[in-house]
Amino acid sequence: METEGGGWTVILKREDGSVNFSRNWDDYKYGFGNASTEYWIGNEMMHNLSASRLYVMITHINGSVFYQTYGHFYVASEATGYKLYFGEQSGTMGNAFMYGSSATQLHSKEFSTVDRDQDRNADINCAALSGGAGWWYNSCHRALLTGPYGTTEWTHPWSPVFEDGTQVKAVRMMMKRK
Repeated sequence: METEGGGWTVILKREDGSVNFSRNWDDYKYGFGNASTEYWIGNEMMHNLSASRLYVMITHINGSVFYQTYGHFYVASEATGYKLYFGEQSGTMGNAFMYGSSATQLHSKEFSTVDRDQDRNADINCAALSGGAGWWYNSCHRALLTGPYGTTEWTHPWSPVFEDGTQVKAVRMMMKRK
């Protein structure tokens, strides 16, 4: 909460695998888990908070901490599929939200779950392929922080690669207003 001046609201917390993130649309809409261990705050709450910054932090099992920040962060309403929007980014992990070379490609990515497939892969339900994890999939992902514990992924050609979930101890996503 004190990171970069404090005032952050934790929207995703993973640290021990005690909460199953294989959930349906309504669970991701309203949130689930326990704020003292692991939880998802809920897409509806993210939308209502109207934040302008996002902070993603991954802690390696050796204690190293990596982060990425995004400006102009916003989750649109359910009517849009909880589309994810963000602006400039910086940090030590690279922008795994960016698919391809265009920073605007993730703009308009809708949130998908096993029971509401909104990814851009016509042949595969990315949420089902990823153990039932809800996420802003493209076709399918380079960033997945809600997958089964131990399978966290945040890949980017210019950053540390976290494809081996056994290397990841904890994950947090936090948002705040500027």
